[in-house]
Amino acid sequence: MRMPRGARRRLTHLLAVVPLLAAVVLLPQSPAGVARAADGGRMPLGPADLATQAGDVRTLATGVTYQTYTQGTASDRWTVWAQRGDGTETFGSKTAAEAFAAQLAAEGFSGALDTFTAPASADTAGGVVGYGVRVGSFAPDLKASADRLAGWLETAGFRARVIYTAQDGNPSSGPWKVHVVRVAPTADVTFKAVHGTDVSTSETVRSMATASGALAAVNGTEFDIHTFLGSTYEGVPQGLYVQDNALLGAANNGRTALLLEGAGSRVRVAEVTSTVQVTAPNGDVRVLDGVNRVPGRILGCGGVGGDRVSMNGVQTETERPWRNQLCGDDSEIVVFRPEWGSTTPAPTDDGTNSVDVVMNGNWTVQLIRRPAGGAIPAGGRVLQGTGEGADWLLQHAQVGSVFKPGASIKDAQGGSVTSPTLSAVAGGGPALVRDGEIFLNTKANGMTNFAYGPNNTLVQRHPRTMAGVTASGELLLVTVDGRDPATSVGVTWPEAAGVMKWLGATDAVGLGSGGDATMVTGGTLANRPMDDWGSPTERKVSTAVVVVPKE
Repeated sequence: MRMPRGARRRLTHLLAVVPLLAAVVLLPQSPAGVARAADGGRMPLGPADLATQAGDVRTLATGVTYQTYTQGTASDRWTVWAQRGDGTETFGSKTAAEAFAAQLAAEGFSGALDTFTAPASADTAGGVVGYGVRVGSFAPDLKASADRLAGWLETAGFRARVIYTAQDGNPSSGPWKVHVVRVAPTADVTFKAVHGTDVSTSETVRSMATASGALAAVNGTEFDIHTFLGSTYEGVPQGLYVQDNALLGAANNGRTALLLEGAGSRVRVAEVTSTVQVTAPNGDVRVLDGVNRVPGRILGCGGVGGDRVSMNGVQTETERPWRNQLCGDDSEIVVFRPEWGSTTPAPTDDGTNSVDVVMNGNWTVQLIRRPAGGAIPAGGRVLQGTGEGADWLLQHAQVGSVFKPGASIKDAQGGSVTSPTLSAVAGGGPALVRDGEIFLNTKANGMTNFAYGPNNTLVQRHPRTMAGVTASGELLLVTVDGRDPATSVGVTWPEAAGVMKWLGATDAVGLGSGGDATMVTGGTLANRPMDDWGSPTERKVSTAVVVVPKE
């Protein structure tokens, strides 16, 4: 179905009188010369003439406070991000984007070419990460007009997405709302990472905060969300998850993590790797592929050798992390603990080459189950194997035999970070601050276009959650609201880094963002989580970072 001729004439007139978007260069706002919050200066967001308004400090407990900061006014506009029929909206070359703009023009849609440019980071050179084509420009109160234009594009055989231009990270005057929890090193509290009923399911931050008796809580790591590539078990952490020194989710090796109550420091930000292995009764050692996840489903990649990812239709082996990308491996051994849930996953095929080795808490084999899928004993463990991994287990396991487990979590220097009280979550974003200076390691966190094509998530504005530590050992938990033109438009990761430095962080990392970004204080939702622009939603998430009174 094509657009009616009269409607096309009205659209052409509309686009002629509404100014189109200029090319967008996405650069971080420089925090140079800006005083930190403690010094009464302005947040490093938007034009220099914007003033920061600090809210009243609310005491949650001795040494634990909550405060908000607001800044800026609305100045952005609604536009329509045009997409090809297959959904492609970001192009790796200017030529491809220009060719798509020509297709739009042939159907009566005048599009403007936007260039997405990322700044250099600690491990990338920066530069152009892609191109997009936008159609139309509408005032903040005219979203309905943008929606109507998107409908016309789809009638003409294209696809479209309505966005608010602040999302692109182009220069903006906001507004912004920042929520900050500060925890003094002397506060009589404990820092923990927690999940809901099971690791394989999701719950709201508020419910996890209530269950743990938290004074304050924020969302933790990103996770296998239900809308992502056929997820069956929503809530599985993407990467490292440790609770009370129990490894409940293996790292996407090399990604930045928030370490709490670990060896030598109550709060630390570091790049980490994890290794889990078992020694068979005959002495053979096998490195396991994962912990508490579906075999063959490696979200975020960066796992044990043999993982493959589809790149331009070709299966390519990789051991590098790749945020939100799904890697696969048809020969794995994954260990399941009771925290996963009551049963191990059943295979999606006939299960002929899968096995569960069911053990008690001493790792003594109680049952060999084929095909895989069944109960996890209380206090026990299950080794689930597929492909060659299943063969290895069948060769080494028999009822009554004993396996010996081993696990380690190490930083980039090879030092152990474990302690009896360690909690940890993988960062959803990159490192943001290191040694008091802005530091973004986007390649290490699988967030750049190294060998994989365009990726502009680094420089888009979204709601964000960050965590950091000050020179005095103070824990900072920070959430920036977003996706709301009237209240807060969110921040890019470079902008988030500037905010964390301004707040006094010497080291900081980004946690989950977008609709995940949630803060709870005193059992009450403190911020305004947004699943999309204009749709407040308290999303269920995988894990939470909580501040709880000492027992």
